[in-house]
Amino acid sequence: MLTTFPRLARVRLANSRWIRANNSFIINRPRPTGVRPRLATRAASFFEAGEKRLRRASGDFERSERRYLELDPSLERTTYGPVTSTLNGLIRVAAFGEFRSLRFNEVEQGLAYVCASGDGCEREHADGVVMDDEALPYEYLRVMTAASMGLCAIKGLDLCSPDARAVIFHVGLGAGAAPAFQKRKFPLVDVEVVEIDPIVIDVAKNHLGVRFNQGDDAMRVVEGDCADVLKARDRESVDIVFMDAFDGDGLIPEHLIRDGFLQSCSDALKTDGSLVLNMFNGTRGSEARESVRMFAERLERFVGPVCTYPVLDSPVNVVLSATKRGTARPTREEIVKHAKALGERAGFDWMPHKLVEGTFWAESRDGELMESIPGRPGVMGKFKGRNGTNMPREYEKVLLAGSD
Repeated sequence: MLTTFPRLARVRLANSRWIRANNSFIINRPRPTGVRPRLATRAASFFEAGEKRLRRASGDFERSERRYLELDPSLERTTYGPVTSTLNGLIRVAAFGEFRSLRFNEVEQGLAYVCASGDGCEREHADGVVMDDEALPYEYLRVMTAASMGLCAIKGLDLCSPDARAVIFHVGLGAGAAPAFQKRKFPLVDVEVVEIDPIVIDVAKNHLGVRFNQGDDAMRVVEGDCADVLKARDRESVDIVFMDAFDGDGLIPEHLIRDGFLQSCSDALKTDGSLVLNMFNGTRGSEARESVRMFAERLERFVGPVCTYPVLDSPVNVVLSATKRGTARPTREEIVKHAKALGERAGFDWMPHKLVEGTFWAESRDGELMESIPGRPGVMGKFKGRNGTNMPREYEKVLLAGSD
């Protein structure tokens, strides 16, 4: 089984809330009297610079993950559960203002932004809220979406065109924010989601206000095992497999990392299709980083050439894509150009092209994940990627401080 970095990093952020104080990032938790947070000035300046860059780059701050993490933890209230699932343990929805955090065993599995029925929303909902499908709070989901847009456009598939019926296949539903956002922005795209847990489907529909299975043109959610559903699909019928699936322990389910599942993904993808996924990241030489390397090696073997994308707002995440063999990997110029054009035409409130400026070509070589800047030397973008997509050690220190 592939060893993955426990999803505790996300929980620490979700449960503790990051706050800014005294020019440093600290964890909002009790500390012994007179003891200052032991964060180096170097770490503070790293995060402050990163935050400024990201607020400029990503946009839509009020509905972003960073805004969510700034909210007062005393605002938390439970709007659903806890309910026991045989597949994912205790499932609960925690509310922080307009944000809804989906938890499995108190491990955060999804984040949605909602609005009250009738409060500027287009439809009513029995539970009093509907998902704002114009919002995509998690930064890593924004990166995955931007990468998917660029990869589709590079092969000539215009997601905004009525002539291009692209197919995006989601492995797992979670809170439903990513597929709902994609269907909203690209209504002609066929967005299909497979979710194995019926409780998760019920929560998304009846407690997070996600709209699906309402007409031929709506986002479709199917209850079942995605490995079986992919096997049953026609070969070469999917443009993007979008994989962000974790169980109640914060790990990728074992059957989704087996060779058979990766082969099913490859079989279902079109000749120029791509698998895009999120993984937990680590510092150079860490167990988590070795897991990324091992999985990248298997992606290249079963699907094709791999690219990596940093998640600057959340370096505990790293996004990978693998495109079917025989298809050229994109340069930074290509993926940035196409993501920018599509984002403008689809009316994004954040700038997707800024999130893929740090694209790398990646391959496992001699026990290391080697990352190179695609395209010509001196490529565009302020983020030159000196450290690749490795999680900075400064960030690791802050996470470790939060776990004491």
